[in-house]
Amino acid sequence: MTEPFTSFSLALARAKAEGQPLFSAWSLFADVLVARAVASGPFDAVLIDAQHGHMDFAAAQAMTAAIHQADKVPLLRIPVGDFAFVSRALDFGVQGIVAPMINTAAEAQALVNAAKYTPVGERSFGPFGACSLYGTDAANYAAKANGACLVFAMVETERALDNLDDILAVEGLDGVFVGPADLSLTLMKGERVDMDCEMSNKAYKLVADKAAEAGKFSGIYAFSVAYAKRYAGFGFNLIAVGSDSGYLAAGMQQVAADLKG
Repeated sequence: MTEPFTSFSLALARAKAEGQPLFSAWSLFADVLVARAVASGPFDAVLIDAQHGHMDFAAAQAMTAAIHQADKVPLLRIPVGDFAFVSRALDFGVQGIVAPMINTAAEAQALVNAAKYTPVGERSFGPFGACSLYGTDAANYAAKANGACLVFAMVETERALDNLDDILAVEGLDGVFVGPADLSLTLMKGERVDMDCEMSNKAYKLVADKAAEAGKFSGIYAFSVAYAKRYAGFGFNLIAVGSDSGYLAAGMQQVAADLKG
């Protein structure tokens, strides 16, 4: 029987081997009830966005428990450069970390140092919230955490693209995760965001291909189902689709349309 806190890493590895992505929801609202509602949807995981979302540490912790209680996998994007948040989030039970604006191998190494225990990294030991959440003991957690707690470096700039091979070579980094809007903005030299142009799509596919060649996971954010299907065709292993605010707006629009129909 799969342990709850190892479920995400095993499921993602299985999905990668089968050539089918996992799909994650995206949470911007700092609300436990919203997180639980989103987790009840047809997703494999829910990613808490602590970069552009409205949650603080306490809210993210409560949302993590709510997502787990709904039998979904809690993931979290940290604020830019906030590596101190990495170990704290893992300690309270997040199973995957997504770190924005990682542009060099040195930055990727700093991320790994915060996320992985020795000898891979330098994470301090104190996962008592995670142990309570997942019903395991500290010794078992310590033995399995480096493989179970996944860490993704976001590729969002031309500089990151230029350094992609070096970033992927960092031991302990489990994968890379594309921020398509930011990456497009840098490719367009700040003039606009164009996620449909050939240059942007070539860059997205390059990241997925390079990650596969390196034996690592690839993830990406998709603003819509149409984008998600496109990125699945590129070979991404983890695709986050839309957001809680978008799900709410879409649901209201559908109700309004049904009332008029």
